Amino acid sequence: MSAVRSLGWRTARRTALFALLLATAVPAIADIPRPDRDRERDGFAERVELGPIEPLPPVAERVSRDGAGRPPRGVIVETEVSAIDPVQRESFLVTQTILDPSRQLRGVEVHRPAGAGIDAQLLEAGQDTVEMDGRRVNRRHYRWAVQALRPGEVTLEFQRIEFDVVGRAQSEYAWLPVARRLEVTRLPAHWPEYLPVTPAIRLSGAEVSDLVAGEPGEWRFTVVGEGLSAKAIEQLLHAQLTAPSGLRLDEPAIRRAPEQAAAEEMGPLADAWEVRFSILPSGEGDAEGGREARLPAITLPYIDPRQIRESAETAAAEPRYLQHDAQSVAWRAEPAERRWAAIRAALPWLIGGLLALVVMLPLGRAGWRWAIARRAWRQAQHELGSASDPRTLRECLNRQLAGLPSPMPAPSRVELAARGAPTDWLAARSTLDRICFAGDEVDENAFQAARETLARSLPAHWFR
Repeated sequence: MSAVRSLGWRTARRTALFALLLATAVPAIADIPRPDRDRERDGFAERVELGPIEPLPPVAERVSRDGAGRPPRGVIVETEVSAIDPVQRESFLVTQTILDPSRQLRGVEVHRPAGAGIDAQLLEAGQDTVEMDGRRVNRRHYRWAVQALRPGEVTLEFQRIEFDVVGRAQSEYAWLPVARRLEVTRLPAHWPEYLPVTPAIRLSGAEVSDLVAGEPGEWRFTVVGEGLSAKAIEQLLHAQLTAPSGLRLDEPAIRRAPEQAAAEEMGPLADAWEVRFSILPSGEGDAEGGREARLPAITLPYIDPRQIRESAETAAAEPRYLQHDAQSVAWRAEPAERRWAAIRAALPWLIGGLLALVVMLPLGRAGWRWAIARRAWRQAQHELGSASDPRTLRECLNRQLAGLPSPMPAPSRVELAARGAPTDWLAARSTLDRICFAGDEVDENAFQAARETLARSLPAHWFR
């Protein structure tokens, strides 16, 4: 009987101890759900979904490592919010960093922040190694551009992070970072929703391609700032860009600029947007016929969140404006018109050249003939001056007179005088005739004097 009571007492004690252990273990399992062991299915391990994790209450801290769940041993998850009190539609930076000192993580599943009235866009997701406490640590970092779209108290929630650990078929670890409690400043209700909320805005790289009348050209520039979108830029430009006289502007083509160097200078939240307008110059030009115009000035309003936060009365705040002055452009005529213009410009020179040719041709011919006549006259003078005796001189003189443009074969004194022969030349010719018919006696002095006069005073106009 005592043995039965002893056995019953031991059984009761074991039952009570098991109930106590079960009562203390259930809350822990509920707080940190654990998956069942991997189940084999066709030779592959089946991933078992983890149960829900009860999140911690939101906090108003910029940087926190708090959260609910169970990360792998030694793994640190840090979340940083750049602005706890943002302005409505202001972009702020959210960074999530996962440090793995043991380098045991095989993979990490991270999702963008969320929440009612929250918009988040991924900026960067990368992995590298950093030094911590004198050793190299694996680091995974994620960055988002986040906007609170509605004013008041807004909760920025982080999604559960799933960890895959080296050597395990599926994860037994999950972590839910603590949410953030944001106090969002309201913007005046009369301000358009497309106004960008950014500390600054820039317009750069305004260029116009070479323009030709009747052929499409391009006007392009780059807009840099935070919180910009293609739709917002189109809304800002649509109402103010009116085509000037002589130019036609098409709707803008807006896209992210391939080169983001200008945006990087303004910070990680800035974006560079490229705006391109197709412009068509008129073939007729403006009212005065000129081919010049001024592209319209550009005014880009924006909301400076620093001004809103510092303003005592938000409704009294005013947007700021970026001004870009009007730009003068000129364009060339159409190719056919340029050819006609070139012909018209060259026509006076062409006519002048023809007239000069008409005038210069006779003058050139006269000059050429004068040069030939003068050469023949000089040659005749030389031949007359080189005659060695009277008979040779007389034969040379008769040959020269017979070979003139207006020949004078055996001319008389009267005919020579009528043709303009000088008196001394006529006298020298008579002396030469007398010497030639005087017989054997030759007056050498008279011959030389007659030869010199005949050569020197030979009329040059006879050879023209």
